[in-house]
This record gives sequence, structure tokens and C-alpha cells, in this order.
Amino acid sequence: MKKILFALFAMLSCISANAAIFDGIDLNANRIQVMREISVKGYVYDEAKDCLTGKCQGTEIFLSFNLEDTKDKNKIGQLIIEVPTADFQNSALIFNVVYHQIAAGNNTFTYDVDPDGTTMVLEKTATGVKLIYNTPYYEKK
Repeated sequence: MKKILFALFAMLSCISANAAIFDGIDLNANRIQVMREISVKGYVYDEAKDCLTGKCQGTEIFLSFNLEDTKDKNKIGQLIIEVPTADFQNSALIFNVVYHQIAAGNNTFTYDVDPDGTTMVLEKTATGVKLIYNTPYYEKK
């Protein structure tokens, strides 16, 4: 249980109070700059998982990006973070305290996380949780 709680707190510490910042990286910067900064942080592409892998505050996470569904092709539409060791219920409790929940569904919660229009979807997966950050540039199709 301590390990699960530690993973949740590590995940939260990677996500700053400003939701447009992930692990010190400004997600509102142009996508080339974001990708460069992510590689500097040590995240590497894992071909088998088709995503970037790395550690955030000691917790292994998987990152992927939606670069297609954007209003501005030079920006990131979504940042998708998978945390295989996190517990969904504890994550939901923590995020309900930190952010304003705007929608709930079956094993999914949506939060308004920044005045710039950024929202976050917390979703239960078979192995942990997935956080999907919809930047202000995200354009749902």
C-alpha cells in the first residue's frame, strides 16, 4: 500500500500546480521544444510499447502524445501518461482534492486543471491509471 501511495505522490509531484507544466516541461511550448526537453529528461522511445518510457520521481511511467488532433499543428494536443503501479481509487481521491471535477463516467473522471482550458481525464486501465491532458490546443474530432 505504501508503494502505491508513493507512486501517486510521485505522479502528483511531476505535475506541477500549473497543469501546462509536466516534469518541468512547458507543454504549451512548440512541439519540437517539448520533445527535445523530454529527451533531455531521459525519456526514451520503447518500440514494443510504442511510447516513451522513463522515471518521474522514481516511478516508471509511459508517455505518449497526440500531435494530430490540434488546432495548431506546431503544438501538442494531448499528453498521455500511463502509471502502471498507481491505484485508480486512491488517484481519484487525490485528484478530487487537487482539481475541480467536471465530469464522471465509468472508471473515468474529468478535471478542469488550468484556466488556459487544459483538462485532465483520469482513466482506469488494466494495470494502473492513465492521465490524459487535453491542452488548450487539443481539438476533439
